Amino acid sequence: MPRVTVVTPNYNHARYLPERIDSILAQTFQDFELLILDNASTDNSREVIENYTGLQNVRATFNAENNGSPFKQWNLGLSQAKGEYVWFAESDDYADHTLLETLVDRLDRHPNVGLAVCQSWIVDQDSKPLGNYRDLQEYQNHSSHWREDYVNAGQDECKNYLFWHNTIPNASAVLWRREILERAGGAPTDLRVCGDWMTYINVLHLSDIAFVSTPLNYFRQHQANVCTRSLREGYGTREFRRVQQTLIDRYGRRPLLRDLDKILPQYVIY
Repeated sequence: MPRVTVVTPNYNHARYLPERIDSILAQTFQDFELLILDNASTDNSREVIENYTGLQNVRATFNAENNGSPFKQWNLGLSQAKGEYVWFAESDDYADHTLLETLVDRLDRHPNVGLAVCQSWIVDQDSKPLGNYRDLQEYQNHSSHWREDYVNAGQDECKNYLFWHNTIPNASAVLWRREILERAGGAPTDLRVCGDWMTYINVLHLSDIAFVSTPLNYFRQHQANVCTRSLREGYGTREFRRVQQTLIDRYGRRPLLRDLDKILPQYVIY
């Protein structure tokens, strides 16, 4: 059995798929299987994906119809996963070659940790670096919490950091312990933007978090990604309030009313 299952959900990211998949296959940690899940793309994604399906550790599933949710794709990948750990490597991002080695080490060394996450670089549609997320995290939270590696109690992370903002802005930076993720119920499929955030808080209600301050993930910002569309279509604000209310119900924190530009700074386009 592979130690890690890498799940790459894709929809119309043919342009970015080679860089994404190549960065997975080039990992220094090689004990993994790769599941590529295409959600009925209308571009030439299938052609790109089929260039890799001859490899022994790569499998692909092509939906006949789009199921309308990236988080349904997460759960599909989770249901097929054989690995002890799961990495949802989104199709428009890419990774440093040491990401898996580093995050597997954190989960191996800390059995109470349910998710390990590294810092992310921000890149544009042409892979040009635009900075990393530490400055934004510190600005949002008035804290130097992310300057050094740490392991923290999951509930403390939720109450003092994840309550205010989604401080894990890109799921491609996260390696999950599959058993804990399954106990938490997987990803909620009725959230379009904040399903990752809700999954973090559900997993961290049951386990702890390990953070790596070195940026090993490349989070791509472009006009077609989900966070960008959420600003235009307005559903991000509603989902934000639902996640925060879940945390209030769970931990007793009173809600704070904020202006939109303060409520959703993690969706600002760089």
